[in-house]
Amino acid sequence: MLKRLLPILAFVLLASSFSAAQCGSVPPSTTGSVTWTANWCDEFNGPNINASNWTFDTGSGGFGNNELEDYCDPTVTPAISPCSNATPNAYITAAGCPNSCLAIQVLSPAPNTWTSARLNTSGRQTFNSGRIEANLQVPSHAGLWAAFWNLGSQAGVNWPTVGESDVMENWPTSSNIGGPGAAGNRSTIHTQLTGGSGMGGSFTFPSGQQINTAFHTYGQIWSANMIQYYIDTPSQPYFVVTASDLPAGDTWPFSKAANPFFIIMNVAVGGTLGAPTDSATGSQPPMLADYVRQYLPSHVSPPSLTPNGNITIKAGATSGNTTTIDMLGTIGSGRVTFSCTTTAPKASCIVTSTDALNVHTVDFSTTGTASPTVTVATTADAAAAGMMPPGKWSFTSGMALALMVLVLLRNGRQIKRVLAFSSLALFIVILPSCGGGSSGGGPPPPPPPPGTTPGNYTVTVNAYTVSSSDASVPDATTTFNLVVN
Repeated sequence: MLKRLLPILAFVLLASSFSAAQCGSVPPSTTGSVTWTANWCDEFNGPNINASNWTFDTGSGGFGNNELEDYCDPTVTPAISPCSNATPNAYITAAGCPNSCLAIQVLSPAPNTWTSARLNTSGRQTFNSGRIEANLQVPSHAGLWAAFWNLGSQAGVNWPTVGESDVMENWPTSSNIGGPGAAGNRSTIHTQLTGGSGMGGSFTFPSGQQINTAFHTYGQIWSANMIQYYIDTPSQPYFVVTASDLPAGDTWPFSKAANPFFIIMNVAVGGTLGAPTDSATGSQPPMLADYVRQYLPSHVSPPSLTPNGNITIKAGATSGNTTTIDMLGTIGSGRVTFSCTTTAPKASCIVTSTDALNVHTVDFSTTGTASPTVTVATTADAAAAGMMPPGKWSFTSGMALALMVLVLLRNGRQIKRVLAFSSLALFIVILPSCGGGSSGGGPPPPPPPPGTTPGNYTVTVNAYTVSSSDASVPDATTTFNLVVN
């Protein structure tokens, strides 16, 4: 057994040391009180693209988005037309870079024909958390659709359920679906129910800056149940999304070790977001990547959670169904997000705050205290109290009509009217016994489903810091009682 394990252990140690070696002299990075250490890097120091880090998607066919390009692998010789070894679409260059860079070049070797490159770490390196960023200069022109993104790789799970996180995604304002253009960026997650539209946020560069005239750092701070997107400054995210933001019934795919993700960098042509092209599409400078890195955070001390009392409510009540939690956290430790569960049947709970970027997080960047609100939603009994079965309704209707007959008789109305009303009353009384009522032979209709049944239950709130990578292992937990009467 030991002999069998030795090669595996040797491979793990070699891979670990190789990742560390790739990061070389990359210094630690800090956001507040959190220190981030480079764990996986590609600095693109050349002379060739590192095959231990990247593989290439190839071919045409639209890639599910009606894209127009052929993706080419520069290591394939001889190249398959329209790809060319003489003019590769991906290469290492020093031109226009702070150091050496990876270049992804869109070319148009013939009218209405485009070639490009799409690199990914599938089969090389996967990720499940951390701060993932790339320093990029991105071309912007009609027909170009550039992206730096993560895609889930869980076996047997299809897109979008497997999950997608778009860190940098840029397409023209002139596209059929208008994009951010040279002035900005779009970051989006895609999940089972959010699908192609996803949930996203936009960034607009300060006046005078553009995506295609300078290098910018595009990144995400990825922790259990939360992703924070930023440009240039990790401590100042512009879009924060959490598991609590998803629609009911959706699945958050980003916090499970069993669902690793890999990185993709590409420039597409046309397609869902890139179309239409123009006569100059493919003559732009390449997308340049100075580096791609994953940092891991130092341990963040768990916040303390103290509930401010229990909740006692009537099922379905929309008032008196909240309490607050006093939190003490580490100043400078960044955002904390939550999950909330209850043992009460047909009930749910959620934690909210006053955070301007996302109401499902608490920000300890400049403070060490917070008091988020826990709201419990229960379900009232759907059966309406006092409702009579159909047979009783028919009998009651008949009795009411009989009383009308007596009133008419007392008022001296004509006997024909009396007979008419009497016949109608008798018909209504007899009708249930002739077929469809409760006195017939058919079963009564099923009762409406009950709501949250009265009883004593609990509510559990979990908190996750930026150093948490698994939603099943919260950093802090608290429980309080819920009484439904």
